[in-house]
Amino acid sequence: MKWEKFKKLDYISSTQDNSECCVVLFHGYGADANDLASFAKVFNLGQPADWFFPQGVLEVPIGPMMSGRAWFELRVSDFENVSRGDNLNSAMSPQTLGVIQQTQEFLNHLGKFYKKVIFGGFSQGAILSSHCFYRLNFTPSALLLLSGYLVAPEEFPTLAEEQKVPFFQSHGMQDPVLAVSGAQKLYDKLTDMGLKGQWSPFNGGHEIPMNTVADLQKFLQLQL
Repeated sequence: MKWEKFKKLDYISSTQDNSECCVVLFHGYGADANDLASFAKVFNLGQPADWFFPQGVLEVPIGPMMSGRAWFELRVSDFENVSRGDNLNSAMSPQTLGVIQQTQEFLNHLGKFYKKVIFGGFSQGAILSSHCFYRLNFTPSALLLLSGYLVAPEEFPTLAEEQKVPFFQSHGMQDPVLAVSGAQKLYDKLTDMGLKGQWSPFNGGHEIPMNTVADLQKFLQLQL
């Protein structure tokens, strides 16, 4: 694995010879690009695949003398609302739209070199992914939404048929950070838009347990 850079976006890459597909995973709030990088070694996809793990563009405090990375700012009221499962209907800030543009450019860049691009993320990375897929200039093969949440539902457009990609969505039924009800709203929104989703709930919190990893590997193998 190695650190690379696309314009202002840093990322970790794990590549193989002759890969025709790639998987991109965006980490959650307060983590960094290393958080999901072990997935490149854990998954057996049955064929060569390149993996990319972008680094959040913002540095955020996560404790005394400690910081992590994030994709967009969260207010205290946001944390309170999502833990209860309340709707987050407010319009996206210019900063958030700028980050979406930045990640969109990175994904479009990858779309020039791979026959299949699958992307998604965990928590805030899943939220980011949910608002990136319909803005791309190519059609990704699938979305991976791990412990995501419905944010700014009015931003979602009416989709062309080729944009209705399959997606995998997991969530802990006892998640104290992002309530499962908000995740179910995201699933309902995407399926109402015509996407075909696999809903994979589990008994647990804000995490990616091994049974979800197993389900996710099966999903990936079907898409590649």
